[in-house]
Amino acid sequence: MKALFYLGPRKLELKEVEEPKDKDRVIVKVLEAGVCGTDIKTFLRGHHLFKPPTILGHECYGVIVEKPSFLEDVKIGDHVVVAPYAECSVCEKCRSGFPELCEKKTYISSGCFAQYITISVQHSLRGLFKVKEPGRQIVLAEPLACVIGTIRKFPNGKHILIVGGGVMGALFAIYLSTKGVHVEIVEPFEWRMAFLRDLGFHVVKPGSLEEGNYDTIVIAVTIDEPFQYLDALRDGGRLILFGGYPKDRRLTLDPYHLHYREVTISGSFGYSLPDFAEALEELGKEKELYAKLVTHNYSLFEYDKAFERALNKECMKVSLGMWESEETGAP
Repeated sequence: MKALFYLGPRKLELKEVEEPKDKDRVIVKVLEAGVCGTDIKTFLRGHHLFKPPTILGHECYGVIVEKPSFLEDVKIGDHVVVAPYAECSVCEKCRSGFPELCEKKTYISSGCFAQYITISVQHSLRGLFKVKEPGRQIVLAEPLACVIGTIRKFPNGKHILIVGGGVMGALFAIYLSTKGVHVEIVEPFEWRMAFLRDLGFHVVKPGSLEEGNYDTIVIAVTIDEPFQYLDALRDGGRLILFGGYPKDRRLTLDPYHLHYREVTISGSFGYSLPDFAEALEELGKEKELYAKLVTHNYSLFEYDKAFERALNKECMKVSLGMWESEETGAP
């Protein structure tokens, strides 16, 4: 089988590796996988969790081609989405309402930029979700689950600002708007501004916001000065850091907002399994709308074009078809 290996910053190589054969594990034939922000960050400068050589990718769906006979919840031929991790549901963090921080998670065996992946029985019992109607939008299950996990923990408010109009920002905007919440988006890149406006969203450039106008602001991208947006919050509002920052990064803010305006600053990371299940339900309800976010699809054999596209910002979600030999997405 073919698998795409990360060998170090800006180094990817498609290799032939042995096809898995293990009757004690679930084997999934991967049909399509999304290229996410973490994949891009790792490709550009490395990541402490992904030591080369390794296989990246954690947004995928496929079909079961092998499973243990005693595993009755799924069968060969089922289309499934694979959650990259699954919480234990019983530890203190899970019981305290922070399952995304569970220290006893199970994980998929490797990244999903490969034609087959194996999944332990333990992870299969919690981290496999059947898909009734497979479609390109299904690669958005994991990122949408992270969006839902954020909204689960924090009050929505009636007027929300999303900073960053990439895939994650667009997912926040779509999900919230389908729930009747008024959403605005800050996005500096012209292509994405036009794309989001075509979807019906109000999009503005940075630096053009009114003070005290929003109940909640979601920073859906990593930017140098996220706290510049505190002025745009209403008194008692909340700013959520959703875009990731490295451990040693330091940010500066004016404590006036915290003390005199009682503004709250929170973070959000990951999803829970109920969030993942809800994400799949949402992707089924609004199939055509979410499918528009998968703007480019390439063959695994054209991984270089896929990563080049994901880097140039004139795209939303880029995905890899694991078994196609020709480019199938937009140029």
